[in-house]
Amino acid sequence: MAFDPKGVPFVLTAPDTESTEQEFSPWKQMVYASVPARFAPRFMYKDKFDQPRYPDGSAKVIPYGVRVVEEILLNHYSRDDVVVCYPDDLDKFVGPKTVAVGVGAHNPIGTAFSTGVYSNIFGSTARPINAAESERIYLHPAIQRHRPKVIVGGAGAWQIAKTGSTTRLGVSCVINGRAEGMALELFQKAEAGEELPKFVQAPEPGIEQLVIPKKRSTYGVIEMNRGCGRQCAFCSPTLETRISVSPEQLAEAVRSNTSNGGRIIFPVSEDIFMYGAAAPFYIPNADKILSLYESIANVPGVDYLPLSHATIAPAVVNPHLMKEMSKILLPKSALRNRFSTHSDKRFLAPLIGIETGSPRLAALTMSGKSLPFDIHDWQEIVVEGIRILNENNWFPVCTFIVGLAEETEDDLRQTLDLLHRLKKYKILYVPSIFTPLEDTRMSGAKALKAKALTQLQWEFVMTAWKQSRDFGEMSDRSRVYFRWGTKVFYHARGRWVHGKQFKWPAMRFAGDPEEELSKHLYLNWDKDSDAKIQKPRLIPKHRKMKLEDLARINDNQPFNIYGTSRDTEADKSNPLKVLSATTTAANGQAGAAAATTATTASGSVNGAASKELDQPVAGD
Repeated sequence: MAFDPKGVPFVLTAPDTESTEQEFSPWKQMVYASVPARFAPRFMYKDKFDQPRYPDGSAKVIPYGVRVVEEILLNHYSRDDVVVCYPDDLDKFVGPKTVAVGVGAHNPIGTAFSTGVYSNIFGSTARPINAAESERIYLHPAIQRHRPKVIVGGAGAWQIAKTGSTTRLGVSCVINGRAEGMALELFQKAEAGEELPKFVQAPEPGIEQLVIPKKRSTYGVIEMNRGCGRQCAFCSPTLETRISVSPEQLAEAVRSNTSNGGRIIFPVSEDIFMYGAAAPFYIPNADKILSLYESIANVPGVDYLPLSHATIAPAVVNPHLMKEMSKILLPKSALRNRFSTHSDKRFLAPLIGIETGSPRLAALTMSGKSLPFDIHDWQEIVVEGIRILNENNWFPVCTFIVGLAEETEDDLRQTLDLLHRLKKYKILYVPSIFTPLEDTRMSGAKALKAKALTQLQWEFVMTAWKQSRDFGEMSDRSRVYFRWGTKVFYHARGRWVHGKQFKWPAMRFAGDPEEELSKHLYLNWDKDSDAKIQKPRLIPKHRKMKLEDLARINDNQPFNIYGTSRDTEADKSNPLKVLSATTTAANGQAGAAAATTATTASGSVNGAASKELDQPVAGD
C-alpha cells in the first residue's frame, strides 16, 4: 500500500529508544534512561535502533501504547489515513495534509526515577539519551515545516506539562493517564480544526474499552493486568482499578505479535502474581498464572518470554509456584549468567521493588508490599524471598528509593544493613533518587537532587552499584577500567558536583580496601552480616493458618477479572496521611492502609484506613 506523498492525516511515532528490541532484554532500555546523551555521541549507539519496516515504510515494531492508539484510529478511519513510523521516517509521512502527529512518551524530559541518580551523577544538566531521542521527534524538520497538531501520551507525558516544555517542544496537547477513552475524540478535534486543550487528565478506562492491537509491539508487550492494590504512596498504578485481561484476549495479542514476525512475548503487569487472583488479591492464583505462561510458551514462534514486575512476598508464600514457573520460563529466557545452575546458564529477572530496608519507612509508604506478612518483618520477607528466587535461578532486578519523605539516617542504616544481608545473593540493584510522580499520593512531596545526597545515601547507592557490577560478566581488564575510571571521575568532576560526601562511597565502587574504607563508612563490606534469620509473621487475620494452607487459598478459584484499588480518601497535601500516621508507633496498625483499602470484587472502595489488620479485608 502506498501512502499519500502529501502527507498522512494521522501519523504516530515514538523515540527509537522505546522501539528497539536490543538483545531481547527489556532491561537494556534502562540504559538509555541512565546514560547522559552528551557523554555518548549518537553514532555510538544509533545502529542499535535499526528496526524492521513493512514494505510501505511503516514501522513493524513500536511501543504497545502507540499500537493501541493506532487500533483505535483504524476502527474509525481507513488505513490510508493512519500510519505508524519511526522518527527517521517522519519526512516520508508528514506533509501538508497531516492533521496530527501522536507521540508515545516514556521519559521525554529526563525526570524519571532512574534518571535522578544515573544520569545526574554527572551533573544536574546531564540529559539522558532517551530524552534527547524524544526531542529529535518534536524538533524534526518535517513537523517544524508543516506544523501539524502534536498530541503526546504515555507514561512520561506528564513531564512535558510539569516542566513547562509544551511551547518549547511545539506540543499541542498532553494526555495524562490511559487514553483509550479519549484518544479518538482528540484526534477528531484536530481534524475539525478545533483548539486542543493543552493538558488532559484521561479518565480511567473500563474493561469494555480494552483494545487489543493487531500488530507487533516492542518486545512483544501484551497487557497482562492493570492496577495493583498494595497502596504504595509513591506509585500511580496502585490507584487504578485492578483488571486481569482474559486468557482469550491475551492469546489474541500473542498471535498479533507472532504473525508479524515477533519472537518475544512480554506480558506486562504491575505484579504478575496478582493475575486472575480472587480475594485475598495478594495470594497468587497459581493455577491461572501457570496456565497463562504455559499457553504462551507453547505458541509456535515464541522464543523468549521474560517476566515483568513482581512483589517479593509471593515467593515466600508459595515457593512451589516459583519452581513450576521456572520449568516453563527458563528455556524461554534470553538472559545468561555464570552463577545460574541451569544447564544453559539461563536466568529470570523480574523487576521487584524493595525500596527500603527500614520497616518504619516501609510501614509509612508501602505497607501493602508485605501482605500477607507483617510489614515490620520486611527485612525477613526480603531475605527469605530472595533466597527462594535465587534457588530457582531468578536473579531479580531490585529497585530501592533513596530520599523518600520522612527518611532518616537510621532508616538509611537499616537499608544498608539489608543490602549487607543480601550480599551473597544474585541481584541486579537499581537504586534511584526519590522523584514525586504525577497521580500518586506523594506527588506533592519534595524531590531529592543528586547533589543533595548525604554520605550515607551515597554509600548505599555506590555499594549497590558495586554489587550489580560484580554480578555481571566482567573481564579483569574491565575491572581495572572501572577502578581507575571511577578515581579519575571523582577527582576531575565528582567531588565538584557532589562534594566531599561522595569520596568514600566512590572509592568503595572503585575497589579500595575495606580496611581503609570502613574507617569512613557505615559498613565494613568484608565482614559478614551477623543478623539472625527469622521467619516473617503473618498479619493477624491469617496467623491461625499454616502458610502452606494460605498459599492454596485461591486454588480452584475462578478467573477473577476485576478488583478495585482506588483510594478516594487520599490527601495529596499530606501524602502519608492516608497511610495512618500511627503506623510508626503501633505494631498492630502496620499495614492497615493496605488491608483496609483492599476492595470487593464488585469494585466498591473501602477507604477506612484506620482499621486494624486483624479486621477482614473487604471481599475476603
